[in-house]
Amino acid sequence: MKYFFKVFSVLFLCSALTSCSRVIGYSVVLWNIPDRELADGTVVPVYVKSNIAHQYIIRLPGTGERVEVPLWKLSSPVSKKKALALVQKYAEFESKYAKCVLDGLPIREDPENGSKPVYRLRQDEVIRVLYRGKGVIPTNGKENLKGEWLRVLASDGTSGWCFSQNLRLFAMNADGSYGEGSEEAQVQQADEVLDLFLKTKWYPDYYSQMISRNRIELEYFSPDYYFDTGSETGSVAIHLHNLNVEFPFAGVSKVTDSVYKFNESPVQVTVRGGSSIVVQYTDSSGKPKSYNFVSLADDVDIVKIIDDEKERRENILNDIRALGPAFLSSNYGDLIFEQNNVFLWNKFDLLVPSVISRTAKNDGTVSVQYQLPANLRNDWDGILTFNFSGMSKEVNLLYKKLNNGLRLSVAKVSVSVDNITERNTVSVTQTNNSLVMFFHN
Repeated sequence: MKYFFKVFSVLFLCSALTSCSRVIGYSVVLWNIPDRELADGTVVPVYVKSNIAHQYIIRLPGTGERVEVPLWKLSSPVSKKKALALVQKYAEFESKYAKCVLDGLPIREDPENGSKPVYRLRQDEVIRVLYRGKGVIPTNGKENLKGEWLRVLASDGTSGWCFSQNLRLFAMNADGSYGEGSEEAQVQQADEVLDLFLKTKWYPDYYSQMISRNRIELEYFSPDYYFDTGSETGSVAIHLHNLNVEFPFAGVSKVTDSVYKFNESPVQVTVRGGSSIVVQYTDSSGKPKSYNFVSLADDVDIVKIIDDEKERRENILNDIRALGPAFLSSNYGDLIFEQNNVFLWNKFDLLVPSVISRTAKNDGTVSVQYQLPANLRNDWDGILTFNFSGMSKEVNLLYKKLNNGLRLSVAKVSVSVDNITERNTVSVTQTNNSLVMFFHN
């Protein structure tokens, strides 16, 4: 049984290879195959036809490479002589395609208006023109319409007759680019990169970093900060913490590969893959600026992330309040955390003026504003920011929750503006001789 199976397998393989090496006929390319730079009107040998996969296997001229091609892009395989005769039949309209300017224009079974429609064209849809034919010229009731009947091929493989009055002919090159007549026909090359870019919602690139690190800076993280391509509004817009501009534009032009200009606006975009862009903007003074944006996953909810971060910060204060809410120190006074982020701090004389200003009153608000750097996480839980009434400067203290109280230490917070991102960069340190205070609960 095993021997029989081996023999059968070998015979089957040999049969398949033999059929693949034998030409079953010759076909004419009806529609350009850009990825192979194979122009319509080319005669190619056909080796296999698969009705299941809807593919022919052909041999490319010149290279001899065998490739798969959709059935509808080739004429039915015939002898080489008949294929060459078919080329002559199509010669007048070699490389000729047409754009439909009337939505719903029918392709008919025969060249007359009363014939059965086999396909309805969409406005701006592109079809292939094969040859002209004789038929019944349609009228408007008084006189014949201008045009002629053309045998055409739609992009789904449907062929039939279409009257040319609402068609605009142009040339298509072997590589799929549009040639002579395309400007007059006002037909634009399909641009998948542009289409995807225009449909995408773009956010500042640092959003993805904040989300992945779970370190959300609320000052710079908002659903109101984004780049709008204007695909729905007709106005391109940049909304950031330090910039809010919007410009109407007259279409989008391709400058070079992946670079697009919003016509009649000071905005240009470079697309870097499907999830990253660089927006170049020239301000009113003529100064060029660049901003990086990214797309986010569909399940990313900006509002929820912000709400979660606010809740995280509120929970920190709630936990401290639950541990106290009053914390007492014989040296540094009594610190009470009340509701609504309010604090009371009495008898803090020893901290004046080194930590707390002489003008400060004994109340104010406390918040969680800064992220704790990695080098301090072993010793501290986080940073509390105290804003005293009567004191303009904030007081930042490292905190550590203990079973019997709260340990605090002065944190040095330095804020500087990053010239590239135009966002504040925060540095948090604890000096070697920094004051450490203990308050028991």
